[in-house]
Amino acid sequence: MIVLVFDEPTPSINVHYGHHWSKKAALRQRWKWLVKAEIRRQQLWFPPKWAKARIRIERYGPRLLDADNARAGTKPLIDSLVQEGIITDDNPNVIGEPELRQIVGKERGTRVYVEAA
Repeated sequence: MIVLVFDEPTPSINVHYGHHWSKKAALRQRWKWLVKAEIRRQQLWFPPKWAKARIRIERYGPRLLDADNARAGTKPLIDSLVQEGIITDDNPNVIGEPELRQIVGKERGTRVYVEAA
């Protein structure tokens, strides 16, 4: 199992809905670098590239997001897991339906648990 910890929650998709493509690209790039930095911090030099995996995402934030809003906000994170070689693809045949939990409180961040299925 790989556990990735980030200091910021996954974004609300409403924050970026309708924005210019460059702002959306910047969000994707930010999560790409956050994932890359966390993988390097944990010294995972050879990511597993699991062909089948289970993903659980815990989002810690000040308020509860709508289910569809929260799920759509995880897209840049899951895409980054593919780009960094943790999983081979983000289609349902590989990861199924990622589990998403939202924890409301003072803590802000994201924890991602990835394991072979």
